[in-house]
Amino acid sequence: MTQELTGIELDEPSTAQLYQVVLDMAQAAKAGNTSGWLAARYSGLPLEDLAYTCTEMLGILIENNAIREGVHPADMWRRLQTAGVDEFG
Repeated sequence: MTQELTGIELDEPSTAQLYQVVLDMAQAAKAGNTSGWLAARYSGLPLEDLAYTCTEMLGILIENNAIREGVHPADMWRRLQTAGVDEFG
């Protein structure tokens, strides 16, 4: 993804690396640990790759939550779009 956005060919981070950094960022943010979030964010992986992975993980969580609640994923997306995230999870 990085080369497509910047035109610069860089080593592609592995999916495992991206997921680990995004998980570290999420855990730090949930704990209110700004320093931990910043440390994870500036780990050296491209921001656009982290952003894509973060939104990918959010989509997985939304659809898994729908299944857990016995709701079709499309209905969960619709609910979130109309009602917001206050009742999510």
